[in-house]
Amino acid sequence: MSLIKAEMIAPCGLNCALCKKALQKEMPCQGCRGPYEVKSRYCKEICHIWTCEKLVQNEWMYCDACLEYPCEEIIEKETRYGSQYPGKESPMENLKMIREKGMEAFLVSERARWTCPKCGGIICVHTGKCNGCGESIE
Repeated sequence: MSLIKAEMIAPCGLNCALCKKALQKEMPCQGCRGPYEVKSRYCKEICHIWTCEKLVQNEWMYCDACLEYPCEEIIEKETRYGSQYPGKESPMENLKMIREKGMEAFLVSERARWTCPKCGGIICVHTGKCNGCGESIE
């Protein structure tokens, strides 16, 4: 079973399955929707999206349901993931695709994009390398 599944899509639209913390062997993070105990330090202490009062209070699955979308937190993630990591990802484009085509179509697209053609492992968005064979993916 692929780690790329609906439960691993964060409220901001990022695919948590692509994170180096989710791909680590020992105590992998289970994403924004997973248990607090295994979240990375960044997710526990710095990211405020998964604890956003509006998101929690309204029981929204995704940030784009909010009238204030995109907020500063979303814009920061959009900018950072689009420019600072080898595997470029757009949380805002991800949410748009989920809304327009549905979660299943989005997951099919994500699996095709982030699965290593050599071994079937997952390509880490932070390193651009496969977690299975270490192959660098361009």
